Amino acid sequence: MPRHYKTFPHWGGIARVAGFSILISLPALGALDTVAELFQSGRYGDALVSLEQGGEGLRAGEASLWQARLTEDPQEALLILREGLADKRLSEQAKIRMILETANIEFGLGHYQSTLKALSPLLNNEQGTIPGDAYLRAGLSLRALGRLQKAREMLASVKPRDPSFLLARYYLGDIALEQNDSGLALRYFDSAAAAGDAGASHRIAGGRWRALLGEGRESDADDLADKLAQDAPGSLAMLEIQRIRRSREEELAAMAPVVPSDLEDSENARPRGRYALQLGAFSDRGLALEFMRNYRDHLPDLRIDEVRDERGQFLYKVRTGSFVNPALARTEARSLARELDIDIMVADLSGTDSRTD
Repeated sequence: MPRHYKTFPHWGGIARVAGFSILISLPALGALDTVAELFQSGRYGDALVSLEQGGEGLRAGEASLWQARLTEDPQEALLILREGLADKRLSEQAKIRMILETANIEFGLGHYQSTLKALSPLLNNEQGTIPGDAYLRAGLSLRALGRLQKAREMLASVKPRDPSFLLARYYLGDIALEQNDSGLALRYFDSAAAAGDAGASHRIAGGRWRALLGEGRESDADDLADKLAQDAPGSLAMLEIQRIRRSREEELAAMAPVVPSDLEDSENARPRGRYALQLGAFSDRGLALEFMRNYRDHLPDLRIDEVRDERGQFLYKVRTGSFVNPALARTEARSLARELDIDIMVADLSGTDSRTD
C-alpha cells in the first residue's frame, strides 16, 4: 500500500479524517478504469503496472494523479502533482482533484502553510464552485496554526448539501468547545446530527456529550452516554467519554481533602484573578496527576487545567493560586520556585504565559 495513504485522505475509495469515513465516488476515467478498480481493491502494485502499460485514452492530468496516488514517497508524489498541474491541457475537474490531492499530502506531513498555499487557487477562485473539502482542509490547517477565527470562517463556508458539511460542523463544534462556548458547540453538533449520517453519529454524540457537560446539563449528558454505551460500547466516542470520566475521578482522588481556615475561606471568596502559578505542563494526564500528588502537601489548591496546543492536542497544566496583580504573582512565583527548587511560570489565564525571572 502506498505509504502516504496510511495517513492521507484520498479521492477515490474511502477518505478518512479524524475518525470519519466518507465514500467518495471515482470520476469516469476512461482508459484508467482498470487502474481505478485495482486501486480500490488494494492491488497497488498491479495498478501501477497497469498505469505504466496503458498509453491510450489518457486525459491530461489523469496519469499524474494516479502516479502520485501509487507512489510510496510523499515528496515524490508532491513533485509529480506539481509537474502535472503545470500542464495547460488540464480540465477544471482534473485540476481540482490534483490540488486537493496535493493539499491532503501536505496536511498529512504537518505542512499547514503549504496546505493553504496549495489550496489558494481554489479558495481565490470566485467564479468557480469551490468543493467543501477545500474549505474543510483549509479550516483544519488554520486551526492547527492557531488562527481560530479564520478557521471557523472556512469551516462555516461548507454548504449543507456538500459531503464535507457534517465534518465541518463537527469541527466547528470542537473549536467552540475549545473556546469554552459550549452553547454554540451544542448548536453545531445538533446541526451535524440533523444531517443524518449514521456513520458519524457516534462521533457527533461524543461531541454533544462534552457540550452538555459544559452547559451544566449533566443529567442529559448521562442519558446520552448511557444510550451510546448501549448502541456502540466500543466506539471511539464512548472510549473518549470513559477516558474523560476516569480522568475526572482520578483528579478528584488526587486532591486530598482540606479543611480551609477562616483565612482560606476569605481568599476563596474573592473573584478569581487573571493570573495563576504554573508548575508544569504535560501531554499525559497521568503524569500531571503524579506531579500533583508529589506537591499537594505543599500546595493543597493544586489543580489541572486542560487546554489545547496550537495543533489541537491536549495539554494538562498543573497550576495553583489566583492573582489579579501580575507583579504579586511574579513575586510569589520566585519565592515558591526557591522553596520547591523547580521552575514556575506565571500563567496569564486570558491566553498568554510568561516565564518568571
